Amino acid sequence: MRKNRVEILLKKLKDSRLDAFLLSNPTNINYLTHFDKETDGYLFITPSKLIYFTFFVFWEEAKTNSLWQAKLVENKNIFEEVAKEAKKLKVKRVGFEAKFLRFAEYEKLKEELAKKDIEFIETFDLVEEMRMIKENQEINFIKKATSITLEAFAFLKEIIQEGVSEKFLAREVEKFLKIKGDIKIAFPSIVAFGKNTSFPHHLPGGKKLEKKDIVLVDLGAKYKGYCADLTRVIFLDKMPHHLKKIYDLVKKAKEESIKKIKPGKKVREIDRVAREIIEKKRWGKFFGHGLGHGVGLEVHEKPVISPKSEDIIKENMVFTIEPAIYFPHKFGIRLESIVKVGPQGAEVIDGETFYS
Repeated sequence: MRKNRVEILLKKLKDSRLDAFLLSNPTNINYLTHFDKETDGYLFITPSKLIYFTFFVFWEEAKTNSLWQAKLVENKNIFEEVAKEAKKLKVKRVGFEAKFLRFAEYEKLKEELAKKDIEFIETFDLVEEMRMIKENQEINFIKKATSITLEAFAFLKEIIQEGVSEKFLAREVEKFLKIKGDIKIAFPSIVAFGKNTSFPHHLPGGKKLEKKDIVLVDLGAKYKGYCADLTRVIFLDKMPHHLKKIYDLVKKAKEESIKKIKPGKKVREIDRVAREIIEKKRWGKFFGHGLGHGVGLEVHEKPVISPKSEDIIKENMVFTIEPAIYFPHKFGIRLESIVKVGPQGAEVIDGETFYS
């Protein structure tokens, strides 16, 4: 599977008139080679060979990967070593990931490659575009991560009670996610009570839960490196009428936008469906972020479901749908599901009965 991914990338390089490609993003390196390490190493890809430049702490593990030749660069000028290998392989145009290479590294690499008469060419999203379309195994891993996340919500509802703090719930539910899934979770959990729900990425603090409070929880397990991302709104007591009105509107925006998902559509058309439902009630200014984002090895990846996106929906894409309304310093409601695009429409991975 990984070898096939490298072959697809090599074809993309040929189409872009590149002789080689230098990767510095650990997630993209993992996607291509199954080396799941957050390192400062570089993967140099050419049609004839792959070379991974790494340091002592990762050297022994790197040597076990059959897809590449591992090269130890401890106490050496890594930029000079990359240039030497490029010259040996007679490449003339080397692409790099413009979004991820640090400026200082870019300057050094460009300088060393220029000494060998090699061009250093910026590229954008070559591997990310591949990652947008999920293979069956990837989809199964995301489904398992989602199943674990749903279990975590059920666990949270068992332990939530008046007087607990946001930080306590976040800590306990993250323990659950790590026991059931990977040791790393998809992202730091968001647990917000009352007015704190108006902050989309609230950091759990010491606020204690009161019976009248609205609760917003955003969780994500990881399984075999693949992420989930779900948001639910919970009430200890009966939902007040003024909040239920907003909740039902956000729920409608989510359901209607999911119904419109089909291969071939621009993702911004899906964003528009949800946004118009909210705007008709004159609350559009309180929905300030995109409708969703891709999910995979990272919790936020392509495609971006936003009003400006030019991405086209394709079969086997997996992304979130998460409309929201946030009234500053009052309350916020966000409902988030994960969908997988099928040939005729969307499958909601977290099921049909996912509303609190």
